[in-house]
Amino acid sequence: MKHVLIAATLLASSFVAKAQHQSDAHTLTVNVTDLKTASGAVYISLQDPTQKAVQKQAVPIQKNNTQIVFQNVPPGTYAVRLFHDENNNKKMDTGIFGIPKEGWGCSNNVKATFGPPKYDAMLFTVNTDKAITIHIN
Repeated sequence: MKHVLIAATLLASSFVAKAQHQSDAHTLTVNVTDLKTASGAVYISLQDPTQKAVQKQAVPIQKNNTQIVFQNVPPGTYAVRLFHDENNNKKMDTGIFGIPKEGWGCSNNVKATFGPPKYDAMLFTVNTDKAITIHIN
């Protein structure tokens, strides 16, 4: 009987811990503006400080602005990177020297100067439900 009581207590505490962890998760809404066309898809990645993708989405475009929602985002520091795949070939098309031919953007609307934008400048904190806006370059 003692073992059953201990097992029941451990099981109940694991459910409480899981419920508390899920309640700590937040929603991140990314508003994407200034898309050049209303065709193709936006490929977007939510990344941790080590540049590892935490969540990814591909969202078809129907307007020149779109909204992407990431659910169950734990509190922490993140960056968002995206590109507008205008021709639906599922990749970022680049020209000479790797310069993007299709629209792209990142959190904090960091600009590229003689190379890709600085990753540290893209980082932001999620500690509540949050909305950010990214303007396509």
